[in-house]
Amino acid sequence: MNWKEEQARFWSWINHPQDLNTDAKAIATLLAPHSHISQAQALSIYNNAYHQRLVDVSSALFPVLFHTLGRDLYTQLWLAYMAAHPPRNGPIHRVGEHLHTFLQQHPKFASLPAAADIVQLESHLTYLFDKADEPAYSLAELQALPPDDWGKMRWQAKQDWALFHSHFDLEKYWRQMQEYIAQEGEPGNTNFAIEPLPQDTGGQPNYLVLRQAYRMQFQRIRPEFATFLQAIEQEQDFAHICTTLAHTYPEHDIPALSLQLLLRAIELELLCQSTLKVAPEALS
Repeated sequence: MNWKEEQARFWSWINHPQDLNTDAKAIATLLAPHSHISQAQALSIYNNAYHQRLVDVSSALFPVLFHTLGRDLYTQLWLAYMAAHPPRNGPIHRVGEHLHTFLQQHPKFASLPAAADIVQLESHLTYLFDKADEPAYSLAELQALPPDDWGKMRWQAKQDWALFHSHFDLEKYWRQMQEYIAQEGEPGNTNFAIEPLPQDTGGQPNYLVLRQAYRMQFQRIRPEFATFLQAIEQEQDFAHICTTLAHTYPEHDIPALSLQLLLRAIELELLCQSTLKVAPEALS
């Protein structure tokens, strides 16, 4: 076995929680003897310390989840997660990139109220922060747009925002949890709980996560704005967006509503300065 193969073998013993006693003989052939414990036992200590350190690091990436579950349950979740999705090379914030899907599908942790939603939101807050800067489409550019070109315009979405759906009042819970964390409250021992929203949107996105002035934030949004932003993500032209709004919300004044939603998207800097303008024949 060459050095590269030895390194790969060593990494396979370290990068996910496991019972190393099953590989005790192979470990003994690669590692020097220890004076008091076997090589497998010594490596198990290293393995455990490595993953406990990753648990500590992850608690800084998912502070609300950590303080919601408490240290013991949070550690159980992460050890199970890392056994299924061992850490790999790359930015440390990617260590939890599969946590949302893992938690949703886990027979035990999937039953934790709102846990998956908290993971999804904290993942967005971390992931979107590192997205590339893009100049935002401005109100002045919209005002300079010839009226005949409005229907043909396809406004591109910037990369630093995302939509998602939750049944819970995450805004209220976040405010409570941030105050609790600032007061150094004990993880898992809050005197408040996350509350369901009074009305459900039927699975349609009702939260917007965005980066503004290099700060992450999120807010609840109305169904009309969610429909508009989903159409922007799909690169629909403005004429098709208006048609979608008319079919979905026939009780509204669509010209006024579509302009209002477009101006809101510009105000929040959700649209790229670079837009796609299609040829007139593409509308036929």
